[in-house]
Amino acid sequence: MEQLEKYDEYLKEHLSQKRYTHSKNVSDASVILAKKFGYPDVEKARFAGLVHDICKEEPEDVQYTLMMQSAMDVCAEERSAFKVWHGIAGAELLRTKFGVTDMDVLSAVRYHTIARAGMSDLEKIVYLADMISVERDYPDVETMRKKALESLDEGMGYALKYSLMKLVRRDALIPHHTVEAYNEILNKLHRQEG
Repeated sequence: MEQLEKYDEYLKEHLSQKRYTHSKNVSDASVILAKKFGYPDVEKARFAGLVHDICKEEPEDVQYTLMMQSAMDVCAEERSAFKVWHGIAGAELLRTKFGVTDMDVLSAVRYHTIARAGMSDLEKIVYLADMISVERDYPDVETMRKKALESLDEGMGYALKYSLMKLVRRDALIPHHTVEAYNEILNKLHRQEG
């Protein structure tokens, strides 16, 4: 996509080495998933994966301001969970500072932590690439990688179940977007089985 080097330089300046490496890995994983599942614009997947965490290490006040400027449905549960602000803020930064107008890219960045019902293939690719990037080492990551490479829907079903269980164990609020994404994908997978 347009001037990838410009974004790469911005990320090097605004992210720690560890987060920058993660961003590069998610970009690579997005390319792998895009090719595997026949996504028609591999370069768009590369770009969306690269910039998904563009605001991850910005100060809380910067993330909050960008999030509150967003016109993309931000629910109360998200506003109270700092961990998810960076996705919303990142999409807003890409739109306002860099002039990114591709709504599929902006949605992929915005929803990469919480998902939503009606996700595009690009949104699923970035969500899953973030879960399976090469440096990830959480328990069950190998199963997650296997499911993600079976199909985008299988991967999303497994990833959402994993995420929901983690949120419940932490007594965290669950955004309605995540619940709706899980219900939608579960219904889809059940229909495919039947």
